[in-house]
Amino acid sequence: MIDDSAVKEDEIGRKSGARMLAVAGVCGVLGAAVGFGVGNTADTRSQFKMAVHDGKDIYAKVTEVSKDVEVAKDLLKKAVDASTGGPGKKASADFTSVEQLVALKRPFSANEFHRRLYRAFGDNVVDNLFEYYNNINLLWDGFTALGAKTGGAARRDALQKSAIATDGLLNTDYGLVLSKSGEAFAGGLVFLNVVPPEQQQPAADAKAAKGGKGKKKGKDAAEAIKVKVSSSQGGQEVERALFTGQNDVGESFEKYVFLVDKVRSRTILGESANLFAKFRGDLMELNGRMEKTVEVQGRLLKDLGPISSMSD
Repeated sequence: MIDDSAVKEDEIGRKSGARMLAVAGVCGVLGAAVGFGVGNTADTRSQFKMAVHDGKDIYAKVTEVSKDVEVAKDLLKKAVDASTGGPGKKASADFTSVEQLVALKRPFSANEFHRRLYRAFGDNVVDNLFEYYNNINLLWDGFTALGAKTGGAARRDALQKSAIATDGLLNTDYGLVLSKSGEAFAGGLVFLNVVPPEQQQPAADAKAAKGGKGKKKGKDAAEAIKVKVSSSQGGQEVERALFTGQNDVGESFEKYVFLVDKVRSRTILGESANLFAKFRGDLMELNGRMEKTVEVQGRLLKDLGPISSMSD
C-alpha cells in the first residue's frame, strides 16, 4: 500500500493558504473602498464649505452694489422727470444728473464671479446672479454713452434747443383744414386751440342752428366741439368745428378741422425735436433696465440671505 497522508497534508496546506490570500484580498478591497468613501465625503464637505464661503462673499458684494444701484436709480429718475414735458412742464436735459451717473464707479470687475463654487446655490439663484451682473454692466455702459452724447458745449446747446422744440410740440395741438381746387381736395396744417366748454354754443342754440327740425341721423356741425385755428402761432384765429364723424363733411368741408395725431406725425412736425426725442428714448430704455435690475437684486438678496447665515 501507498501512504497518501503526506499528499493529503500538502493539499490541505495549499487550500488553507489560498483561503487566507482570498480573505486578505477581500479585506484589502473593503479597506480601500472605506478609505475612498471617507475621503470622498471629506472632499464633498470641503467643497460645500468653500461654496458657502463664496456665497457669503457674493451676498456681501451684492449688498454693497445695491447702494450704488440706489444712487444711480435716483439720478436716472431725475433725468427722466426733467425730460418729461407736457401741460405746465418744460422738457429739458438734466446734464448734472448725467454727469453724476457717468462719474459712478463700475460696481463689478470683469472676473467678479470667476472660479466661484455654486453648489450651495439653487439654479435660479445662479441665473439671477448672472442676469444681475449683465444688467449692471449694460446700465453702466449706457451711462457712459449718455455722457458721450451730452459732452461738450456744442452738443449741449443742440440738445437744449431740441428740448425747447419738443416742449413746443408737446404743448401745441395741430389740425388739418380742407380746401378744394376743381375736383381735388388739399389739406393745410393749422395751429389748433380748443374753445373752453363755457364758450361752447349752448344746446338750444345748436337746435336753432338746425332750423328746429326733428332729429337727424348722425351728427352735424352744430353739434360738434368748437375749436379755433390759425395758420401761424399766435396769429389771427377763426372758429371751426372739430370733425368727429359728421354726415355733412362732404358738402360743408370748410366748416371742419381734422385733429392731427402728433405721435404718428412727430417725425415731420418735430424734425428739430428728434435729437431730444432720441435722448429721452435712451433715458427711458435705461430706466426700464434699472427697474428690472432692482427686481432681480431683491430676489438675489432674499435667496442669498440664508446662505450668508450658514456656518462655513
